[in-house]
Amino acid sequence: MPGDHRYLWSTRFVWERLRAGTLSEAAIFGYFLAIMAFDWLQFTIIATTPHPNVSLWSAVNSWATFVMTLAGLIYLYMRNGGAKGERFLHRYFPLSVTVGWKFVVGFYAAMWFIGPTLAGASAEVRGWSSTLILAGLNIAMFWRIGAQLASLARAATAV
Repeated sequence: MPGDHRYLWSTRFVWERLRAGTLSEAAIFGYFLAIMAFDWLQFTIIATTPHPNVSLWSAVNSWATFVMTLAGLIYLYMRNGGAKGERFLHRYFPLSVTVGWKFVVGFYAAMWFIGPTLAGASAEVRGWSSTLILAGLNIAMFWRIGAQLASLARAATAV
């Protein structure tokens, strides 16, 4: 990927490149690599962190994230036009990175905010709160990526 920071942060910049068909295969591979690295980092952290007792909220969080990911990918595929859509993966990887980073930052900001806000609350309350916030942010992220995909699909058919 070229050294321009907009390739990482600017959804509008990447959207325009996707619409014009000027986003290179190397750039698409970079986005794919970023997503795979992020996902495997999560799995590695989970697998290497000792947790003798998994709380109910943590289990719910894990399974809800899994279900939301599957449902979210199907939703995104449909927003791109489903079986009649074109270039789903070519569009999905760049938009997932440029939109997704912002939601990751939002998630960490929300988790930081939970600390002082729920300082006197039990671990259960903090855990369930983080689970609900993560679920809400995941839903919002899939919705936002879906809006971008639908917009690209409309732009492609208008040409």
